[in-house]
Amino acid sequence: MASEFESGRDMTKIFAAVAVIAVIGIAGIAIVMFSTPNQVDYSTLTILTRHDTAIHQAYETAFLASEQAQEAGIEDIVWKTQQAQFWDTVIDAGGIDVLWGGGPTIFDQQVRNDNLEPLTSENVSTIVERIPDEIAGASMKRTNDNGDVVWVAAAISSFGFTVNHNFLDTYGLPTPNNWTHLAQPIWGSILPTATIAMGNAPKTTSNTRIYEIITQGMGWDAGWQTMARMVGSSNLYQGSVETQAAAESGEVGVSMSIDFYGYSTQKQNPYCEYILPENETIVNGDPIAIVKDTPKMAQAEAFLDYVLSPEGQAIWFSEGINRMPVLEEAFLTETGQENTDLYSLFNQTLENQGIDFNDSLSLEINSAFTAYFEAVFNDPHDDLVDVWQAIVEAYDNSQLNESMFEYFSNKIGDPVTIEYEGENRKVTIEFCKEINDDMASSPSFYSSMQNLWTNAAVSQYDAILTELNNFLTS
Repeated sequence: MASEFESGRDMTKIFAAVAVIAVIGIAGIAIVMFSTPNQVDYSTLTILTRHDTAIHQAYETAFLASEQAQEAGIEDIVWKTQQAQFWDTVIDAGGIDVLWGGGPTIFDQQVRNDNLEPLTSENVSTIVERIPDEIAGASMKRTNDNGDVVWVAAAISSFGFTVNHNFLDTYGLPTPNNWTHLAQPIWGSILPTATIAMGNAPKTTSNTRIYEIITQGMGWDAGWQTMARMVGSSNLYQGSVETQAAAESGEVGVSMSIDFYGYSTQKQNPYCEYILPENETIVNGDPIAIVKDTPKMAQAEAFLDYVLSPEGQAIWFSEGINRMPVLEEAFLTETGQENTDLYSLFNQTLENQGIDFNDSLSLEINSAFTAYFEAVFNDPHDDLVDVWQAIVEAYDNSQLNESMFEYFSNKIGDPVTIEYEGENRKVTIEFCKEINDDMASSPSFYSSMQNLWTNAAVSQYDAILTELNNFLTS
C-alpha cells in the first residue's frame, strides 16, 4: 500500500528523462488537438494524483455508480500519477481535470504557479461551504491573491510514529511519546541494531513533513540536532511504505508514520500502536482542486461534490485505506458507524495540541530542505551511525557526563558550513530560501550542492569522532 510515489532514481536522470517525455508528450497532444480541435470526451475525467491504487479503485467504483457521475455523464476515470516535482510538466501538457492528494505543499506550488481554478461558481461554492475553515488549528482551505478559494481538504492527516511493542519489550525499550524522546541515547543503546525507521526525505513527502514539524517546532538548529540523534539510531528507507513496514515486521521498534499507515498497522497488528507525539505534531488538510480552464468543469465539480459528500467521505473507511475524513458527518453514515475505533482516533486528533506550522516556509525551502537531509543523513549514514554509537557507548559507560554528552551529540547535528560563491555559508533557513529555486530547476546545481554538503558532513562527523576519542583518552 502506498500513498506516495517515491523513487530512488538519480535526480539528474529523472530531470533529463522527464524533459524528453514532456517534449514528446506535448508534441503528441498538439497533433491530436490539431486533428480533432473541437472534440472533448466529456464521459472521461482525468485525475492527477499521489494517492495509491487502492484509493483509485475504491473511489472510481463508488463514484461511477453515484448520482453525481450519472448526471454529469461520466463513464470512466483516467488516473495519472507523477512525482511532485513534475506536476507542472504534466499539467502544462494538458488533459488534466482534477488534482487530488499529496499534501498542502504540492498544492500551494500550484497556487503559486496559477494552475488552479477558483472554486467560485454557484455550484462548487456550495460544495466548498461543507468543509470547515480549520481543524485543530490547521487551514482546510487555501485562497489565491484575489481571496478566492482554490483548494480544499478532502481528508485530514496527522503525523507521528508507529511502535512495535514486541520489539520494545524484547530490548527493554520504553514507549516514546514525542520526537524529543526518540533523540535520547537509549535508542542507540543496542547499535549496530537500529531501533528506529526513518524515510529519506526526497523519497517520502509524509516523512518530510515530520522533519519539517521537528525543525519548525524546535527551531532550526535544535531540530537538525534532534534528527541527527534519531537518524543515528535508525535505518533509513527509500519510501514511506518501506519505513512503515520496518515497525510492522518487527525489524525496528519505531517507524515514522502518517496517520493512515499507523491506523492500518495498528488495526492489523495488535502488538503495534500509532502514537501522536504530545504537543509536537500537526494536522494537515490533504487537498483536492480543479485544474484551471479545464473544459470539463461540470464533470470536475461533480467529482468534488461526491468526494466531499458524507457518502464520498465514508469511502476513506474502506479496507486498506483507513484515512480520516475531513467531514465528521462521514461517521454518521452506515459505514462510518461501523468504524467507532477510527472515530475515537478522529476525536483524539482534533484534541491534540500541535505546533504553529508555517506552510509558506515549507514551500519556500522544500527542495533545499529535502536535498540537505539526504546529503547529510542518508548518503553518509554509516559515518553518522559510527560517531553516534561512539557517543552513546561512552555515555552508557559513564565516560561522558550529561553535559559532555549533550555537547558531542548536538555537534553531530549542527547544520554544516560550506564555501559558496567565495563565502563560508552555514545551512540556515535564509540560505535554503536563497538557493531553493535553483535546487528545484537545475539538476547540476542540485547535485553539486549535495556533494558539498555530504563532504562537509563527513568531515564534521570525522572531526567529532576524533575530538571524542581525544577527550576519552586525555
